[in-house]
Amino acid sequence: MTNQTQLAEPSGFNYRTQIVWIAFMACMTVFGLFFILTKPDPSRALGDLPLASTSALLTPDQTGVRDGFGPQRADLKTLWNKIVIHDSGFYFDDAEDITRRHVAAGLQDIGYHFVIGNGNGNLSDGQIFVSNRWDLQLAGAHVASRTGADPLDADQLNRVAIGICLVGNGEQSTFTPSQTQALANLVTNLQSRLNIADGAVLLHSDLSDVRSPGRFFPAAKFEAHLSGTGN
Repeated sequence: MTNQTQLAEPSGFNYRTQIVWIAFMACMTVFGLFFILTKPDPSRALGDLPLASTSALLTPDQTGVRDGFGPQRADLKTLWNKIVIHDSGFYFDDAEDITRRHVAAGLQDIGYHFVIGNGNGNLSDGQIFVSNRWDLQLAGAHVASRTGADPLDADQLNRVAIGICLVGNGEQSTFTPSQTQALANLVTNLQSRLNIADGAVLLHSDLSDVRSPGRFFPAAKFEAHLSGTGN
């Protein structure tokens, strides 16, 4: 009797597994090529930043949220005298994720007064989230203490500085035009209402041993636009 070698048919599970892995590797290859081709160029990080607008803060058609100033306080204009700009550190992020991280770190709520989304999360691109800290006019928890400095210095800054966080990682990529437009609008409106000077609009890296909002934040051009000298 002649032995016949039979080729085993692949099981449905193994066959499907192979197909899934092939599809997965193909997708990763495409994603890798996309990342390489779209990696931001530091020389273009200061691209076209929109002129600061004098439009009303957080208009409903812009964000779908209230004006953000909460209860009116008699001392509102003497309480806040600085604005500090941050990044969240993550490209895929939103106010809910930031809040969870801050609570896990020991805070009772998110440490910022405002968060500006980039569309990669529950906030749409350029949408401004207004936190309870702003609505209730509470001190922030966003300025970190410098190494070796008295922690009370950072505590004092948090009592007078409005914290604005851009979703994203400014060390790795640029922020969206909608984010920079929303930031310009928000900052100039806060400056106008609270009489905050251009020199008091600061980056977190100006105050602490951090890089936030990162090398891709268009600092020089943003400063020029706030002062009205931008092109």
